[in-house]
Amino acid sequence: QRFQQDWGVPVDSTISSFNDHPTKLATMFAGGETIDVSQSSPFSFPAFVKQGLVEPLDGLPGIEQYVNDFTGFTKEVAVIGGKPMGLPYFSAIWVWNYYEDMLRRIGAERPFATYDEFIEHCVKAKRDGVCRYPVLWVAGVGLEQLPGTWYALTANRGGQFFDKDGRHMLGAGSVAREALKWWVNTFDKGLDISDPESLKVQFTTSAKAFGAGNNLYRGPNHHYGLNVANDPAQSPIAGKVKVHGFPGDGKTIGVTHVYFLCSANRDKEWAWKLLQYLGGRTKDGNYTQAANLATDAMLGSGYRSVMTSDAVRNGWRPWGDVDAILAMWDKAVYIGEVCNSIYEPWHFPWTDMLNIEVQKALTGQITADQCCDNLIRGIDEAKRRAR
Repeated sequence: QRFQQDWGVPVDSTISSFNDHPTKLATMFAGGETIDVSQSSPFSFPAFVKQGLVEPLDGLPGIEQYVNDFTGFTKEVAVIGGKPMGLPYFSAIWVWNYYEDMLRRIGAERPFATYDEFIEHCVKAKRDGVCRYPVLWVAGVGLEQLPGTWYALTANRGGQFFDKDGRHMLGAGSVAREALKWWVNTFDKGLDISDPESLKVQFTTSAKAFGAGNNLYRGPNHHYGLNVANDPAQSPIAGKVKVHGFPGDGKTIGVTHVYFLCSANRDKEWAWKLLQYLGGRTKDGNYTQAANLATDAMLGSGYRSVMTSDAVRNGWRPWGDVDAILAMWDKAVYIGEVCNSIYEPWHFPWTDMLNIEVQKALTGQITADQCCDNLIRGIDEAKRRAR
């Protein structure tokens, strides 16, 4: 609407769901349809670039100013081979949530500071009858959902899934394997502190479920889930859901999604104008879309100037502790540093395996060791499927 108001040019939009988007976009492109601007997760973007869907932005008016304002996450995603290939849609980091009233009911003065204390709080909440399942995980199938929980638990412990040369780090005694063992243990019938609904929910659905007030902890998950869990229209416990950082040094992970100029555009000059309305500045020179996303959906920005602006601080304040979240932001590393297979075409089929194998481990069908061994063997299979 804003683009049409400013330029008198209507925009035709096609909407697809997050999980269906990569396939739908590739199909439209292969069918010769005109596409000026599109959106991508960091998991799909490298493939889009390799497939020729993405028009480089170097040399376009104003691109240098945008790149100079990019956050670290954005540079990791949007600058490829030294060339800017996209503008930021939004950024997010993984955090924990807790239900304040329930924490008081177990007699705890503060949320967990260690993973052992996390287990202690959950066991006490279950033993004392405060709740049946103290923790709701984000363990639904997806590119960022279940995998992101394992990535975040591993990164916080100082681990990675692949080294810089692409060799897996999932073997016996690895940080990733030990993190998975710990996670699987929370589902074990002996401990039985994990909500079975965890296996069905993704980011937003888990926030809605947590709003029912049946769990003590939720996470790790995107920070912006607070805009659902603390929304009085959607959550009976609105205002009582608090944000919490990771144990130890607080290390967490983050992502940036991007908008990009499609190589199938009808007019590069006008497509660049449209791209900026979504991922940059509007005609008046403001980051209008980024400010709107902060205010309406608690999304973070891929621009440093927006992240330090009142748009973020005032926009986020109704839902959570802004200073606490921004402090966690400073301890976040890009998800690609933890699992650099996202840059490879075989990441998609391998992630499909990961979702299946980890859910089998969480439900007790296989052990965490068997899960990791299967995923190691699956790397070559994923590479074959991607060729």
